[in-house]
Amino acid sequence: MTILTPRFAEQHKGNGAAGPAHIIAAHEPTRDGEDAPLRQVGAAGAVHTPTPAAAAPLKIAMIGTAPSSRMLAPFNDPSWTIWACSPGNMNALPRVDTWFELHSNLLWPEHESYGKPYIEWLKQQKFPIYMQERWPTTEGTTVPLQSIVPNAVSFPKDEMVAEFGDDFFTSSFTWMMALAIKMGATEIALYGIDMASRDEYIRQRPGFFFFRYMARQRGIKVSAPHESDIMQSPALYAYVDSTPFGRKIMARRQEVSGRINAATQQIDQATHGRTYLQGAMEDLDYFESIWSGVCNDMGRLEYENKLLKREIEQIKAQAAPQPTWSMSTAIASLPAVKKVRKPWTRRQPKKEPDAAQLEPDAAPQSDSSG
Repeated sequence: MTILTPRFAEQHKGNGAAGPAHIIAAHEPTRDGEDAPLRQVGAAGAVHTPTPAAAAPLKIAMIGTAPSSRMLAPFNDPSWTIWACSPGNMNALPRVDTWFELHSNLLWPEHESYGKPYIEWLKQQKFPIYMQERWPTTEGTTVPLQSIVPNAVSFPKDEMVAEFGDDFFTSSFTWMMALAIKMGATEIALYGIDMASRDEYIRQRPGFFFFRYMARQRGIKVSAPHESDIMQSPALYAYVDSTPFGRKIMARRQEVSGRINAATQQIDQATHGRTYLQGAMEDLDYFESIWSGVCNDMGRLEYENKLLKREIEQIKAQAAPQPTWSMSTAIASLPAVKKVRKPWTRRQPKKEPDAAQLEPDAAPQSDSSG
């Protein structure tokens, strides 16, 4: 089968004897206008047609933007062809062989902030870029994709729909898988593709499961690293409920639901209390901003009361009768004299004088009358 997209090895193979695999050797046309390889004539004149070398298996690694497994892709293995998409992969991948950008609304006003630099980046790339054949404009018209990205290639949408129907093209990767199947890929590996968010789970995963089934039916191996969520099949409806896993999920869901209800009640109570306090705070703000002037009147009244009391005391003092002077009043007004006591000492006994010390005239007279 003709390889529409040269692989990394084919683009970088040296100029050896065989030459790049996608370059066809010199040949002569047939009568039907198709190309046929040159015939080689042996020594005995026998005509020998060389047997073409078998084409290498087409193994395609599709790269998304999920960080859990994106960089696990075989970028350094030249036997793999690398297909990528999404502006989230700009300048993020070590190697790209083919790019897919199937959105046509990148220049609409709501997407222009990231769409415009993305388009400018696409214009600078050398690898093939699959895009829609015509792009709609905000004025209701369409323009050819080459006017947007000159090196773009029209994606064969109609061929894919004719081959696989129109029920399961739910993401860029479903279009990419359909093209890989149509091109005869022997292996498809997915990296950076989880489809684990709720929107992706509901809308996009069924399309992937359909094309995984179509690929397996044709003997194509489909794989993804363990870090990815994409290979997890949905449960068997109704039958999963009676399994231990299904029963545990139900019990766990009831437990978590009860805890959510309890937390909700606590939140409601706290919200009610907060609302009450917010109302009280609003009242405080009202009284503080409107009625704080009452404090001015209270201070003025207190000051006036002090002045009034002072005037009353002065009037009382002036009206009181003046006392007349008298000796007793003057003495009574004198400060009291405090009597100071001497410190206490022991009294010594009085000694009698000696007779020798007495004067002669002081000697006692004898009683001569005896």
